[in-house]
Amino acid sequence: MPLALTAPLFTATAVLAQVSGPQLQIVTPSEGQTIYGNRVPILFSVQNFTIVEKPTTATAANNQGYILIWLDDKNAAPETATKVTADSFTYSDVAYGDHTLKAELVTANNKPLSPPQEVTVNFKNAAISSPTPAATEGFDKNTTLVILVVVALVIVAAWWYTREETEEEPEAKTSKPKPIKKTSKDKVGRAKKTRRKK
Repeated sequence: MPLALTAPLFTATAVLAQVSGPQLQIVTPSEGQTIYGNRVPILFSVQNFTIVEKPTTATAANNQGYILIWLDDKNAAPETATKVTADSFTYSDVAYGDHTLKAELVTANNKPLSPPQEVTVNFKNAAISSPTPAATEGFDKNTTLVILVVVALVIVAAWWYTREETEEEPEAKTSKPKPIKKTSKDKVGRAKKTRRKK
């Protein structure tokens, strides 16, 4: 095989060997991300490394261990870190504002990897804004109250109107013209009329 063709093969193999070591990434929060609420979920991506709480063998392997994380700790030390033995973790009751999250892969014996696998992400969290209330089906309490008041007023007005009519009816009966009493003259006139017909 010519020497010119073998050189690229060795270079490609060397690059693959460098990439195959342990790798740590913080998936969320991402750089500059705003998280809403005081709970901050963290998701890690770990490659070529096994996260364990305790080593699986008597001597800890360099490809197994856990993640140490620090939130807003400028003097990050193993003693002040939070130990994470999974690919996710959630901080609770985080004050709103700007934050720095640092994470590092360490062996099960709490030793940094060589080369070190550290990641730092800056993010912020903010209060959850209350959404504007959406229009709902039906009536709200105020609308229902207004409708009830209007219906009550209509009922009172109808009662008032009919009450006035019933009070006016007796007056109407008393104001009718009184029948004219027939006098004896009328009786005589009738008698004459009835006689003539016969």
